[in-house]
Amino acid sequence: MLYFWRYSAGIALWVLPVPIGAYVFLEKKYVYLYTLYVLLIIVFVTFVSEFLTIDTPIFNKTEFSDALVGASNIIIVVLLLYHNDKIRSLRGAADFEQNRNSDSIAELNAETNNRNDKSKILKGDISSNDRDVEKYAEIFQSVQSIVEEQLLFKDADFTISQLSHLMRINNLYIAKSIKLNGYANFNHYINFCRIQYVKKLIDESDLSKITLMYIYTSSGFNGQSTFNRVFKQIEGVTPTEYISNL
Repeated sequence: MLYFWRYSAGIALWVLPVPIGAYVFLEKKYVYLYTLYVLLIIVFVTFVSEFLTIDTPIFNKTEFSDALVGASNIIIVVLLLYHNDKIRSLRGAADFEQNRNSDSIAELNAETNNRNDKSKILKGDISSNDRDVEKYAEIFQSVQSIVEEQLLFKDADFTISQLSHLMRINNLYIAKSIKLNGYANFNHYINFCRIQYVKKLIDESDLSKITLMYIYTSSGFNGQSTFNRVFKQIEGVTPTEYISNL
């Protein structure tokens, strides 16, 4: 790096994918360490190159150029980011399986070892659908504990990707668990949570002191038209009619 530095500072680009690679493959603390490592290299080489006494080599620009270095690093970064979601999805699925109740697993293993031949045959007849339902039910319980208990639905910009990152589970698994529990999709589930929160605020608040706008914005809705439409879809009446009925 010292040898080529004065020809082109673009040589520093070769070390920039290192922190990104650490982010994809390693723990967070190593991301900080490798970022510091890269910055120290760049600062050190920049400083030392000022006192470099050797001659700067002359290269043909067609053979060695900043454009080539930049393009190569862009390709490396794109590949790392492309595989990042896949790697995290696999980790999330593995974490979910590892976190299953160990007592239940031990009990299942003991029961399996004690089965006779007939029981083993019956065990082979158990459909994978039953196991899938159980798995997705557990995922949905985790979704509820995060979204509803932490009131994440109050964030108007909350997305299934953010939830997937929090749970470290593929968003396709999350979407399917939500659908299997009676909701059309993620947005339907989030809006249902918001409407339930709206009703709670209406029931518990003095409507002479607060506005309906305060209620629906506090529940995660951006605008009144969206709020009115979603409320009517879920409750069958408009917000005004609901309040009048109360």
